[in-house]
Amino acid sequence: MVENNVVGYVLCFEQFGESEVSYWIGNEYWGKEIATKALQDFLIHVTIRPLYARAAKDNVGSLRVLKRCGFTITGEDKGFSNARNRDVQEFILTLN
Repeated sequence: MVENNVVGYVLCFEQFGESEVSYWIGNEYWGKEIATKALQDFLIHVTIRPLYARAAKDNVGSLRVLKRCGFTITGEDKGFSNARNRDVQEFILTLN
């Protein structure tokens, strides 16, 4: 929340038999470290390890957030991006 406004979300879910984290922040809040802080706070409560995340290869901001939170790139895949309405090349990241 920023000034009592919900600006995004962080969640954990199971995919392909593994626990994965995902998040979204409204683009007007990008570059303000809100996503990093939200994910760091979330990871205090969600202690499942390993924990996986995926990010489009060209999504520099999201990759930066995940790396700041301790995730490392451990693989590559292709997946559907709802935001882009098409398949994208993505990195798989892992937090151990």
